[in-house]
Amino acid sequence: MSSPTITNLRDVREQLLSIDQKYERLKQQQFIFITALERSREHARDKTEPVSSVSQVQKYKNQDCSNSTDRCIISLFLEIMADLEVVLRLLESSLSNRNPSCEGLDTCRELLNPNTNISQLRVHYPHNEINRLSCDEARNFYGGIVSVIPLALDHLTSSFKKATQSPTSTTGKTSPQQTESEKPGTSADLDKSTSNNSSKVYTKGTGGWHAGKPAWKPPGNTRR
Repeated sequence: MSSPTITNLRDVREQLLSIDQKYERLKQQQFIFITALERSREHARDKTEPVSSVSQVQKYKNQDCSNSTDRCIISLFLEIMADLEVVLRLLESSLSNRNPSCEGLDTCRELLNPNTNISQLRVHYPHNEINRLSCDEARNFYGGIVSVIPLALDHLTSSFKKATQSPTSTTGKTSPQQTESEKPGTSADLDKSTSNNSSKVYTKGTGGWHAGKPAWKPPGNTRR
């Protein structure tokens, strides 16, 4: 008979596969998604402010969608966010008995909180969601909302891989090429993702994700 932990991890695997499929659909319709948000912002008279949280998107769906197409694509986004929360809960349940303090899950809790200000969040290579936004103005208004799913998915996938490893294989072993800031599933990983190919890094503060200049590093030197 399978233990609850093994059952949870099987459920996580199935959920991640399902989310991947749904997210591929959303990425293929990113232009439609942004157009739906644009129309909703206009109806809500939010045109001067970026889309800053998932709860704001939920409000658009409930109160400001002007047609069924807009409501459908926004619903797909919200459905994926809800699925990511299910994966987070399953991983929390699986890892609670194995002790690991997983910073990747802590980061996900923050990202998936519907009231977290994610307007300054940015995902970069190998993801191309930001590059597919049409201009700087669109990136300013929608960069955070198109970044939240791929970043959360990356952290949850990394945490799932950790959970499926035996405790002995993860204790005190770090790849020689892997520095502290490069370990997957940590908040430092989020900083790396949001600062790559960018002149800014983003950190979580009282008012949301704030921008600041990164520390200068010698060319070619990836270690601190």
